[in-house]
Amino acid sequence: MIRIEGTKFGAVEVDETAVIRFPNGLVGFPAETEFVLLERSGGKLVGYLQSLRTPGLAFPVMDAAQFDGYPEPSLSELASGAGLPTDDLAVLVIVSVNPQTKLLQANLLAPLLVHVASRTAAQCVLDPQRFSATHTLADPIALAKARMEAAKARLAEGDAAAKVAAGA
Repeated sequence: MIRIEGTKFGAVEVDETAVIRFPNGLVGFPAETEFVLLERSGGKLVGYLQSLRTPGLAFPVMDAAQFDGYPEPSLSELASGAGLPTDDLAVLVIVSVNPQTKLLQANLLAPLLVHVASRTAAQCVLDPQRFSATHTLADPIALAKARMEAAKARLAEGDAAAKVAAGA
């Protein structure tokens, strides 16, 4: 077990097998090569990529799978270009809160590719004409309300179908 003191989460213990290695560091942080992914309890949208070298450094990240067609070029092309195996990949994006709008924004310009089996990773920089470092995500409250309305509609459809099936 590795114990990290002084993180924003207090003292953290992680299994050595959980270490994600970025041989070339991250953009702007070339010396930061070892991280662990800390996930918040309750399956929250955002986790934290915690540095092992610098306890005060943790990047908020989220799974990029929610962005349809992202990234482009394909994952295998990006992985190959970064020197990673092309199978079993996860893609994370660093997120932040826009100080003016208070909405979550994602850095789609520089995703983090992680080869899950080897826990080796690289940060790729994509085409700045197509991707932004400040892609605004939907208002989480409005999104939650829309999801709740959609769930209610599905339940109502299910109730109606059940009544028809029962001959009511």
